[in-house]
Amino acid sequence: MKRLIRFEAYGILFVIAGIFGALLAAGRFDLSFPLFLIFIAASSAFGFVINDISDMALDARSAKPRNPLADGSMTCRTAKIVSAVLLSISLVCMALLPSSLLLIELIVLFVFITYSFWIEVKNIAGLDLVYHALFPALYGLLGYVLYHPLDLTGIVYVVLLGIFGAVGELGNEIRDLEKDRTERKNTVVIIGERAAFFLTIAFMACAFCIIAVFAISEPGFFWLLPFVPFGLFLVHPVVKAMKDPVYKMQFVDAINNRAIVLAAAMLVVYGFMRFTSFFT
Repeated sequence: MKRLIRFEAYGILFVIAGIFGALLAAGRFDLSFPLFLIFIAASSAFGFVINDISDMALDARSAKPRNPLADGSMTCRTAKIVSAVLLSISLVCMALLPSSLLLIELIVLFVFITYSFWIEVKNIAGLDLVYHALFPALYGLLGYVLYHPLDLTGIVYVVLLGIFGAVGELGNEIRDLEKDRTERKNTVVIIGERAAFFLTIAFMACAFCIIAVFAISEPGFFWLLPFVPFGLFLVHPVVKAMKDPVYKMQFVDAINNRAIVLAAAMLVVYGFMRFTSFFT
C-alpha cells in the first residue's frame, strides 16, 4: 500500500504547501483546517494511485518498477478500490469545507484525473509541466484563500510552488527518459535530457531569485533571505546527475528529501515567528 500511495514522495510537500499557505494568510485555525489537510492527503494519494493504474503496462517494462501494479505485488482491482475510497474521502471533505473553496477543489481533482486519463496530459510536452506545477500550487492556494483573499503575497507563494512543481516533473521525466522515449511525447522526450537538466537548474535559480527579491522588498519577510543560499542543496543533485548516469536514477528522491527538510525548516521558523511576539 505504501508503494502505491507514495505519500512520502510528494504528499508531505503538498501538506507543507497547504499549511504554509494557511500560515501566510495569518489564519486563526479552526475545524476547517484538519479537514483541509485530510483533503490534501486523500486527493493527492488518489492522484498517485490512478497514475499508477494508467502507467501499469509501461512500468512493467522496467527491471525494478516502483509501481506495485507493474510487478504484480498488487492487483489493479485493489488499486481501483483504494482510489475509490480516497476519492470518496476527498469528496466528503469538499462537502464539509467552505463552499468558497469548491471550484479550486474541483480543479484539483480535474487536474489529477486528466493528467493520467482522458486528456493524458503527461504525454503532452509543455502541458505536462503546467499540470505538475498546478499540483502544489493549487494546494498552497487553497490554504491561503481558506483564511485570506488572494493578494500579492499569496500570488508570489503560488507562483513559487508552481515553479517547484514543474521542477518535480522535469526530474521525473529525466529519470524515466529511457522508458518513456518510445511511448511518450512529454517535455523531456521532446527537448532532450541535457536541455531538461539546464531548464531544471534555471527554474530553481528563478525561484530563489524571486524569494530573495520578495524577502528584501516586502516588510516582515526578511527572515526568508538566509534560506536562499540553501537553494544550492537542491541544485547539487541535478548537477551530479548530469555527470553520473547511475545517480540519475536517484537524484529525484534526493531533491525531494532535501526539499522536505528545507520546507519544514522554513515552516518551523515562520510558525515560531507567527505565534510569538515577532509580528506584534
